[in-house]
Amino acid sequence: MYLFSFIPIPTFIMSSEIHNYIESQTEIRKKRLLSLRTWIVDSFPEIQESMKYRMPTYQLEENWIAFASQKNYISIYLCDANFLKDLKRKFPTLITGKACLNIKDNDPFPFNEIQTSIRLILKSKPKLRISNGKSATQRNSPSKRNSLRQNTLHKK
Repeated sequence: MYLFSFIPIPTFIMSSEIHNYIESQTEIRKKRLLSLRTWIVDSFPEIQESMKYRMPTYQLEENWIAFASQKNYISIYLCDANFLKDLKRKFPTLITGKACLNIKDNDPFPFNEIQTSIRLILKSKPKLRISNGKSATQRNSPSKRNSLRQNTLHKK
């Protein structure tokens, strides 16, 4: 789509909050955060972008990722810690939390590996929850003892 037939209109416009957040960073962090944001928005056009918890957050259904500029590093928060296992194994020098990756400004930025983890997270199916809070993958059938008890009660 073009405005005045020569100026392309971006398909996903960055909010002023996110723009200000990224622009307020040092040059290296600005470059890293902007490359992450651009890749996420281009790869997942249906993603919801917000400033949840005062940091850029990207949500697709129940799955989300967020990134923040901390005192000495960039933090990338993932909704599921399992997706960090590969990154921890490949880059043992990077500081990681339970579901967080911290990359110092002078550390190499493993952009391709981060992309892979983000892609896996955002494309994964969220676990279904039953009203009692248990996951739907658990067995919903009665236990063997209850089954036997029910069978013996009906016999006469």
